[in-house]
Amino acid sequence: MTTSRRQHTLEVLVENEPGVLARVAGLFSRRAFNIETLNVGPTENSSISKMIIGVAVEGHSLEQVIAQLDKLVSVISIKDVTPKAKEVHDTQPDYQN
Repeated sequence: MTTSRRQHTLEVLVENEPGVLARVAGLFSRRAFNIETLNVGPTENSSISKMIIGVAVEGHSLEQVIAQLDKLVSVISIKDVTPKAKEVHDTQPDYQN
């Protein structure tokens, strides 16, 4: 039985130093959360890197991931940048013949 989890995208700014990626990946591994997607790249400030992490967790688990990331010394900031689901409104009249 599988449960549907919403994909969340976290934007994490970290210090650009050796071992940071390993510490972040280890955090997810220790808590048995799977990283669905991962992009890491430089920012305008050469001492800071940006990580975009896609993870399929919900509710308390998402809060736990963010709290644990925030405890890592090399993490500067964390944002959940998950796009909001757009509501579709049908503006066309419903013609019945």
